[in-house]
Amino acid sequence: MRGPHNDFKKEISLKLGFSANVYRSYEREERRPSLETIIKLAEIFDISLDYLIRGEEHSAKDVTRSYKAFLETINVFQSNGMDHPYILDTDKWKILNKEDLEELTSHFEWIRTKAEQRHSKNKR
Repeated sequence: MRGPHNDFKKEISLKLGFSANVYRSYEREERRPSLETIIKLAEIFDISLDYLIRGEEHSAKDVTRSYKAFLETINVFQSNGMDHPYILDTDKWKILNKEDLEELTSHFEWIRTKAEQRHSKNKR
């Protein structure tokens, strides 16, 4: 039995240059489309790749928030007389793996806790 849904699948398949069976195999998750096919699907449906892949748009607000936090962090270094902090040397970061970054995070938390204790003593 043919219906509008089957016609739609056939039309999309033709636009992608595939048979209707290929498109249906994507829907049934039996096959994964190539990057080129994903790009074509985003163009056909006039949606972003973020939405097509993740089901949600990537928010520009998230990027702006992260950038503002980065600038605030740089300001902390600069206000303490460190115009070129070592932490910004991206070449040095490239060798680190997840375990190294977790250790660095843990060490940073330890130092931050010490600073909080120092500040609380100074307030007394």
